[in-house]
Amino acid sequence: MRAGVHPERGGAMQFPVRAEDVKIVQGESGKGLQVVCSCGAVNWNHLEIQDSLWRCRNCKQVFTDYYPGLVEKFLKLHPPGPAPEPASAKP
Repeated sequence: MRAGVHPERGGAMQFPVRAEDVKIVQGESGKGLQVVCSCGAVNWNHLEIQDSLWRCRNCKQVFTDYYPGLVEKFLKLHPPGPAPEPASAKP
């Protein structure tokens, strides 16, 4: 993903970001939303975070002033699939 350009939509990054501008990724500490800012910094935030403000860790550009709403919109666009079955123990 190029900095500040949506891989499918193309074009310059818009602020506040839209649900189409982020993707969900699995980090070491859980799942979260990821966005690449127009400054080039990769930003990640837990899905469960309730803080409203999400901004770039590098240039401080505000991505959204209501993060829980962005998560909700993203999950409506990309509903989670079924949970994987646990691995069965071999006898």
